[in-house]
Amino acid sequence: MTQRSSPTRFSAALPATGTPAYLGMWTWVFQRASSLILMILLPWHWVNPYSRPVRIAALFFVIFHAAAGVRVMLTNFGLGEHWHRGLVWGLAGIGLILFCYVAVRYA
Repeated sequence: MTQRSSPTRFSAALPATGTPAYLGMWTWVFQRASSLILMILLPWHWVNPYSRPVRIAALFFVIFHAAAGVRVMLTNFGLGEHWHRGLVWGLAGIGLILFCYVAVRYA
């Protein structure tokens, strides 16, 4: 009787390298969650446009959602397969810098 090796939990891998894509999976999950949060925040922002916490929260989730969307587009074109982790953290850094600048300057 032969024994099969059991598949590992969350065995998703990047096509080019074969390394686990946990960070990309969680980025995708958080992007979906941010879209649901934005569906609540944007109407709330339209009703109460001068509320500073609502403006800052909407800004944060819009920038996060956009950065995750850029990651998805670059990965779909095959540009992020070899350096996926660096792409995620680089876009997160750019998004954080952009968020801090816009929040201090305009919000």
